[in-house]
Amino acid sequence: MRTSRGTLDYRTRDERALTKALPSAPAAVRVYGPDGCCTALCLDLDASRGGADAVAADATRLTVWLERHGARYITDASPNGGVHIYVPFADRVPYDVARELVEALGATHPTLDAGPHRSVKTGCIRVPGSVHKRGGHQALTMPLAAAYDVARRPNPPAVLSTLREALSAEIAAWRTSQTPTWPQDATTPDTTARGQLSARLRSLAETGVYDTARYASPSEARQAVIAGAAAAGWALADVAARLGDGRWPGLAALYARYSPTQRHTALARDWHAAATFLATTREHPDNAPGASHVRRSHTSPSETHRGTPDQPAQMAEHDHIRTWRTLLRAVEQHRFPGRAGYLTRFVLRALGEAAHKTESRYVSFGTRSLAVAVGADHSTVAAVLRRLAGTPGGWIDLIEPARGENADLYELTVPTDLASMAADLRWDRGRGHALRPVFRALGPVAALVFEALEDDRAHSITTLAAATGIARSAVHEAIDTLIAHHLVERHDGRRLRARSGALLATAELLGVLEDVIAQMRRYALERQRWHAWLARHDQDHHSPADPDEDFWWPPDDSVADDWTLLEGRELTRGALSRVADAAKLAHIC
Repeated sequence: MRTSRGTLDYRTRDERALTKALPSAPAAVRVYGPDGCCTALCLDLDASRGGADAVAADATRLTVWLERHGARYITDASPNGGVHIYVPFADRVPYDVARELVEALGATHPTLDAGPHRSVKTGCIRVPGSVHKRGGHQALTMPLAAAYDVARRPNPPAVLSTLREALSAEIAAWRTSQTPTWPQDATTPDTTARGQLSARLRSLAETGVYDTARYASPSEARQAVIAGAAAAGWALADVAARLGDGRWPGLAALYARYSPTQRHTALARDWHAAATFLATTREHPDNAPGASHVRRSHTSPSETHRGTPDQPAQMAEHDHIRTWRTLLRAVEQHRFPGRAGYLTRFVLRALGEAAHKTESRYVSFGTRSLAVAVGADHSTVAAVLRRLAGTPGGWIDLIEPARGENADLYELTVPTDLASMAADLRWDRGRGHALRPVFRALGPVAALVFEALEDDRAHSITTLAAATGIARSAVHEAIDTLIAHHLVERHDGRRLRARSGALLATAELLGVLEDVIAQMRRYALERQRWHAWLARHDQDHHSPADPDEDFWWPPDDSVADDWTLLEGRELTRGALSRVADAAKLAHIC
């Protein structure tokens, strides 16, 4: 189910597991499951589409029509005059079948809102007993015993067939009326490059909605996603995992024609067909599996940097960075209190992570790189950096201002009034992180609570409140959110434990990775324009023949374990597809 906060209706981030307890806030239940199927048609008659009288008229016509075709149903009403009619079925109904039925009914019932059935991923509806945001509850309009009997003995498959036959003309008209959702450019590829599906295929896999002008049938749409994943260098297990854990409910709906025991076989058959097709049509050696698409530029660290560095100097830098980061964590809740201080804290964390990457206390990362790392706009990050650098004896010191392609150079400094405290600190365990992508959706409080669990600094609500300096009620809410998204689990019934390995899957479920990629694309284009301006106006600026050489590329697989969002600071549009590769994204989450 999804709860509603104030005027914000049923967001993905507010999804919770169904429990026996009645939620205190307005709540709606997901219409479709992870398999892309539903157990009931949810007919939502909305009073905003004509008023309570129009809803009542449509409700009467619908219930008479359902009874005439032998369908059993449950009805309820909301305090604002809306009505819900639920038509349960013994067998699960695939997404495309359910949506066609509801859209066909909507053509002749003006108050019927087909929205709950239009998206496998976001479709939801308030059920009887749910609190209404305007006061009151969603209430049954039939005896409880009768509603229970309908739920216990749902409609057989024959009733579904009867309803579809009765609406065959309306369904055909709706199919004909569908207009293409995506541009009809025949040259638009289904994969932008090795590692990333196109936006069209990702949307199809997540929502089940496809362009009928491009794909003549659900099976063709399904095969397009499989072929795109195979062309992008994915493995069959990658697709199977997304079907199993609910990340791709739209694609799961396209396999609903198969029984649960046959779906994996059907997926494997489709995968084999796609792989065979690609193997016979691939013409360019650059597209061959295993071909390296990693590039290096003159701005990349030298290979010797990862080889045998100057050990004493490196250890001195390492000690300074660890001390600085631990000291920041120890006092940040007092130095940067409340919600207003969260951004400052994560910008400083991003600088600390950058220092670890470069193995130097001197950090020269642009505001756009830091903005991606903390999920904020680069202008906001620039304001935070100016404020921090303008504080004498503070956390950072501006050594050299930005010039040309070079960003501001900052030194991580220990505040003068904390120098004595720094000498007695025990370093924090674990790696330092900025704001990892999933917490763009779940919020900074959840990020700080998760970090404390991950670093083994606390294992209960009480110790988390003390370790983070966050109010107990806020910690409790954050833990509920993290548990609901399977990022935290209770060990032995009491001890809380972070599940770092679930960050990527949860970020993908929440749709956060799309936001990250969009931000990186925008910044890459802005950098291109800036470099082009420099090439025209700065005679000393070197403009290589290949513009991609002016950008920093992510490392190859041999060092990919250390790669995070901060290292994507100089990406071109061509590199962004490789950034979005699932294996790479695992390292930024």
